[in-house]
Amino acid sequence: MGDTPITLGSARKSTLSNQARAQGFTHKFKILYTDIDEGSTATDTVTVNLGNTPTDFVITKALVNVTTAFAGTGGMTIQVGTDSTADNFIGAITVLTAGPTISAIGAAPKTLAGSFAVAADVLEALFTNSSSGSPSALTAGELDIYLAMHDANDLG
Repeated sequence: MGDTPITLGSARKSTLSNQARAQGFTHKFKILYTDIDEGSTATDTVTVNLGNTPTDFVITKALVNVTTAFAGTGGMTIQVGTDSTADNFIGAITVLTAGPTISAIGAAPKTLAGSFAVAADVLEALFTNSSSGSPSALTAGELDIYLAMHDANDLG
C-alpha cells in the first residue's frame, strides 16, 4: 500500500460569493479523477492537500457533492479532515455514487476535536481505494468539497 501526495491547484479552490454563502458554506474545492489517478494497487491511497486553514479557525459545516460518480475501480472512498486527523470533518464515504453526502449528524463536522484551533492546520482529502482496481484505473469522476471555514480573528 502506497500513498501519493497531491496538492490541489489554486484554480480549483474558491471562496464562495455572498450569494453562494446563503447555504452556509464559505469555501469550495473541486477534485477531478485525473487529480487522483495515481497508484497501481488495490489498497493505494491518494492524499490531496487542499490548503491551509487560517490561524484561529473554526469549521462549522462540511459536505461532499459527487457531481460525476467515480468509475474504473471497485471501491473508492473519501475522508475530509486535516493532516493530523483525516476524518475530522467527513468520515469515509463512497465516491462511486453521484449526489451530495451529508452524514447522519447533518453537515456538522464529524468530530468536534480538530474542527477549531488557535494555529493554522493543513486541510486534506484522503482517497482510499478499497477493493479491486486501483486509483490509476479511474476513468471518470468529479466532486466538490464545501466547508464553512471561519477565521475567529475576523469575528466581531
